[in-house]
Amino acid sequence: MRGVLLGLDYGRKRIGIAVSTPLGTVHPRPRIERRAVEADLAALGALAREAEAEGFVLGLPSHMDGSLSPMESEVRAFAASLAGATGLPVYGSDERLTSEAADSALGAQDLSRAARKGRRDSAAACIILADFLASAAPPERLA
Repeated sequence: MRGVLLGLDYGRKRIGIAVSTPLGTVHPRPRIERRAVEADLAALGALAREAEAEGFVLGLPSHMDGSLSPMESEVRAFAASLAGATGLPVYGSDERLTSEAADSALGAQDLSRAARKGRRDSAAACIILADFLASAAPPERLA
C-alpha cells in the first residue's frame, strides 16, 4: 500500500491521528476530542478528503495474550461506522503497548508534561500506522 493512509488511535475521549505519505513516511496530526459519533465520523471524513487518503488504519487493542478485549469490540464497531460514513476501507493493526512506546519517545524530547500528554494520542497513531506500513503480513481489513 503506497497511497496516503490515516492512522487512528481510537479512544473514548480522544482519537489520535497520523497521516502517511505515498513514500511511507508517517506524520502526526492534531487529535480529535471526541463529541458524538456522527461528529467524529464527519471530522475524520473531512480529514480523509483533505489528505486524499485511500483508507484508515485503526489500532486494535487486543489483550496481551492476543484475545479479544471489550475495547477491541468497540473499535471494530467504530471501523464499520467509519467505512460506512466515508466509503473508504478500514484496516486493523495491533496497538498493544503503543501508548507506552509513545510515552517513551515523547519523554526523550524536551517537552513539558502537559505537552507530552497532548501529543501522546497522535504519537501512538504514528506508531500504529508505521507498524502497519512496515508489516510483511497481509493487512486485516475490518470494514
